[in-house]
Amino acid sequence: MAALYLVEQGATLRKESRRLVVEKEDKILLEVPEFKIDRVLLFGNIQITTQAIAFLLSNGIETGFFTLNGRLKGKLTPLESKNVFLRVFQYKRYLDEDFKLDLARRIVAGKVRNALVLLQRYQRNHPEEVDFAAETVKLDECLHALPAKTRVSTVLGVEGFAAAIYFEAFARML
Repeated sequence: MAALYLVEQGATLRKESRRLVVEKEDKILLEVPEFKIDRVLLFGNIQITTQAIAFLLSNGIETGFFTLNGRLKGKLTPLESKNVFLRVFQYKRYLDEDFKLDLARRIVAGKVRNALVLLQRYQRNHPEEVDFAAETVKLDECLHALPAKTRVSTVLGVEGFAAAIYFEAFARML
């Protein structure tokens, strides 16, 4: 199943038979059967008819309303979700401390690796302007410190330290 992202400003989402129709200025931009989507995300100035809302709710399709910049304004959630088994699994994972610690480590490691790559790439492309050797060493130390962390809060501490190093270096790029 997929999410339907609507970003075409001034468009209208309406229901027609067993499908959703996106139109703008009396032109149909998209038609989607209900069974192909599990959520609808509306960004900015998108209209939605009451018939479409009732259709989404009766088919268990969640709808999110966002600003044009992607900030969540609200959600339309059916009484019965299509993803009840997913939710149960998510709640079980939430209670699993080992899983949360491993996930936190992986997310922070990815963030630190990305910061390292960006600094190394910038330095390689602008060797005469900056030297990020010290920052690179500190970020590498952050990466190597992660496996020893035994609580999510200490992993977040590493993330904060790495972010401070990265943004200090980032400021020098500007």
